[in-house]
Amino acid sequence: MTQADAAVILLPDLETGRLYTAATSGLLPAPDQTALPPSTHGPLDAEALARGPLILTDTCADTRDRDLPGAYRSALCFPLLCEGKPIGAIQLYAVPPDRFDEHTIALLNPLARLGALSIAMARSVVEKEASDAGKAHFIRVATHELRSPVAVAQSLIRGVLKGYAGPVTARQAEIFERISHRLDFLEHLVNDLLDLAASKSPAMEEEETAVILNASVGRAVLLLQPRAEEKEVELIHRACCEELVVRGTEEGLDRIFVNLIGNAIKYTPSGGRVIVTIEPVGESEVRVVISDTGIGIPEEALPHLFKEFYRAPNARAFSQVGTGLGLVIVKELVDRYGGRITVESRVGKGSTFSVIFPRASV
Repeated sequence: MTQADAAVILLPDLETGRLYTAATSGLLPAPDQTALPPSTHGPLDAEALARGPLILTDTCADTRDRDLPGAYRSALCFPLLCEGKPIGAIQLYAVPPDRFDEHTIALLNPLARLGALSIAMARSVVEKEASDAGKAHFIRVATHELRSPVAVAQSLIRGVLKGYAGPVTARQAEIFERISHRLDFLEHLVNDLLDLAASKSPAMEEEETAVILNASVGRAVLLLQPRAEEKEVELIHRACCEELVVRGTEEGLDRIFVNLIGNAIKYTPSGGRVIVTIEPVGESEVRVVISDTGIGIPEEALPHLFKEFYRAPNARAFSQVGTGLGLVIVKELVDRYGGRITVESRVGKGSTFSVIFPRASV
């Protein structure tokens, strides 16, 4: 459109503010150069950023920019503006003199606006990712430092309750039990915050591989079987004889199913039942279904289940330790592995969570 032989996009260095060559098209080195200059920033750019588009008709007659690559005689410098502020510049080069005019500026104007907006949006995404990574790092460090004192405090409280520090009155035992209960909550919160930070941080992502889903579900059931027996909840595992493979990590998949099956046991009263089923869905997907006969989830709470720190009203009243982060972690991991999760529930009848993953080849 502009009949330019070459083009350069210049962006400012975030530390020094000096323009550097961010991208080029068709640019040739000068006859006496073996490589392109690291920066094509010169007086023409400074003038254009301050005043607007500028045309260099002939380098032989105009000495404003001696840094122009020697193979070109004419140039156009166009500022990239976002919300009225310059965020860089576009330079167009041509071998013949007098290649660019006001018509070229009119052609380039909408392209420059679009380019500036694209650059600003890309920077915004990068800044947000850096901010999220920083927050995740802070949460990991802070919660990791809390783990040790919480564990020590819990151990000391349990020692007192067992009489290791001497006789305890009924009133004292009640107070220590309440302290122990709050420490249990704090321990769950610390662990869930660490898991949530790990699930959101790109730096913590493990390389995804082909994982046998049957094994992950089986490990979760085996781990939680004693908890179910302690609550007198029947835990049924309907395994699949076919080896079902998905893309993910063993740690992440284990975390998904320990959370979901653990929740089902937690909110199912004694005498109830939790059924874990794994099955293929056609040729391309795998489904794991966790159904229970627990307290269920109110209909108005279903849209909020995967929000951080949210707990359904009947779950809070069920006197079980919970942070409202478990399902958030599950959703983050399921999304990361290309899956989806659904839930159906009726208050007093139970809930059914279904997790579907795309199948992968070994």
